[in-house]
Amino acid sequence: MRIFHSLLPVLVFALPLVSAAQEGDAPPTSQQLPHWLNQAAHAFHAEDHEAWVEATQQLHRLRPHNQDFMTHLVKGYALTGNLNAAFDMMLTMQQQGLAVDWDSIEEVEPMRGTRLYDHLRDLMDQAGQPFGDIEHWSTLDEGVVMPEALARQDERMFLGTVADGHILVSDNDGESWTTFASPETVPELQGVFDLVVDATGDYLWVATGRVSQFQGEAREDGVQSSLLRLSLESGELDAEFPLSSGSGRNLIGSLAVSADGTVFAADTMAPMIYRMDDEEEGLRPYFGHQNFTSLRGMALGGDDRLLYIADYELGIFVIDAKGAEQAWKLARPDTLNEGGIDGLFFWDGHLVAIQNGISPQRVVRLELGSDGLGVVAVAPIAAAHPEFDTPTFGVMDGQHLYFLAGSHWHHVDAEGNPRGALPEVQVLKLDVDEATVRMLGEEAMEQFQRQQQGQ
Repeated sequence: MRIFHSLLPVLVFALPLVSAAQEGDAPPTSQQLPHWLNQAAHAFHAEDHEAWVEATQQLHRLRPHNQDFMTHLVKGYALTGNLNAAFDMMLTMQQQGLAVDWDSIEEVEPMRGTRLYDHLRDLMDQAGQPFGDIEHWSTLDEGVVMPEALARQDERMFLGTVADGHILVSDNDGESWTTFASPETVPELQGVFDLVVDATGDYLWVATGRVSQFQGEAREDGVQSSLLRLSLESGELDAEFPLSSGSGRNLIGSLAVSADGTVFAADTMAPMIYRMDDEEEGLRPYFGHQNFTSLRGMALGGDDRLLYIADYELGIFVIDAKGAEQAWKLARPDTLNEGGIDGLFFWDGHLVAIQNGISPQRVVRLELGSDGLGVVAVAPIAAAHPEFDTPTFGVMDGQHLYFLAGSHWHHVDAEGNPRGALPEVQVLKLDVDEATVRMLGEEAMEQFQRQQQGQ
């Protein structure tokens, strides 16, 4: 397998340019995605298959992990008679562990009747089957609306909700939950998006903010999002560090706290990561880039030297956590699809990712190289379980991952009103050490291609 150790300490977020033939008509970088989406939509409705493929190729270039764009390319290549390209894309998707019901897609009819189509279709059907040993740890009843965050301290589990801004606690293995803090006891609480217990075990860090789904009253001081520090003994507010107020479009969505108490906070609305190592200065901008789409989970490496951050569309980035202002795109084999990552965790030289933006939804373990800048092996831990209903975030406890198997975001409207009965959300438990490496680096894909060519 290929090991990635030759990365240069440079920023690598610039999107590639369009081809020279299109250079004169290329929109500015910030407008390329909507431009090509518009082009693809017009070409599709006009049944101009060549133009649809061209626009979709540009969308795939901009969003290489987007499963819809990859599926559309298979369909477009098949419609235009480019079956080699169609099979290449289908093979790439299969090697990334993606599942698609190809037999239900009319556009790939020209590919059918071949051994390669049958083989890849069957493998991708298998990828959509439930996989992995999961333990049911707790069931959240219908009164827990929009659970979004978990944190663990010894035998206590904390859970945060978006709709009512409550923080619940269980000290009996999830059998029952009681209120630890709420807007009634801590008026600064709004929707809860992440929870982290600090290294001393004295405080609970809370990422909180106002969204339209939050059912509580707006704060009189106008604070939209802030970082709270609560006492783990009493649940009382110890300190608040506001991020924005008034009309500011900011929302702290995820946190990472180092052993020395440094706090990193990712803003899901602005492409920015904040850092706080001096309480008097509060949260300060640390790293951002205009090409970030939606920052999700964060994790610090074992020595707190590297900060890993998941962008929902672009994948995982690595940032120097010691202030050297260096960042890298995490190197990966072609067999890893990084799309749709919400939760991200570090464990024993590995990253553990919860992916809900691809099919099948899954939890995957990524082995890192010795420098921490690239993935050298990929191991799915669990996928496609019936309990998975947009799994989101969780918390590591040793080698065990506790995580929310479902989300209420797509079961409520923009104001947080349920669209019918809200489903129960399961809190599941996984042993991340119990995983078999099923996808390796590029050599595995090259070997598979050689086998298919031989057939």
